[in-house]
Amino acid sequence: MKRLILTTAAVAAVLSGTAIPQATAGTPEQPTSARADFSDCGYVVTTDAVRLRTGPGTRYTTLGLLHRGDAVYATQARRGWYRVRLMFDSGSASGTRKSSGLREGTTGWVVKRALRASVCTQLD
Repeated sequence: MKRLILTTAAVAAVLSGTAIPQATAGTPEQPTSARADFSDCGYVVTTDAVRLRTGPGTRYTTLGLLHRGDAVYATQARRGWYRVRLMFDSGSASGTRKSSGLREGTTGWVVKRALRASVCTQLD
C-alpha cells in the first residue's frame, strides 16, 4: 500500500511540474482540484467505452478508448474532466478481450462521469 501511495505521489509531482495549462481565449482558467480530492486507490471505467483525450474537453484529440474495468489514477481535475494515467494495458485489468492498444502509463483526460473510485483493500 505504501508503494502505491508513494508511486501515485511521485507521478503527481512529476506531472504537476510538466503540465501546461490550456486555456481557451476569453475564458478564465479553471482551478484544479487539490491532490487530496483523488482516491489513492485509483478509479475504474464504468462505461462500455470512453475516449481518452489530450485535453479536458471534446475539442481535444482522442488518444484511444478506455473500456469498462480499465483502472486509472487521477492526477488533476478541470471542468468535469480528470487527467488520468493507465495502471495497466487497456483491457488487461478487467479480463476483457477489448483493448484499444493503450499501454500502461499512458496519460490523458477522461470525463469524470465515466469513472468510479476504486475501493482500497488491505490483506494482512
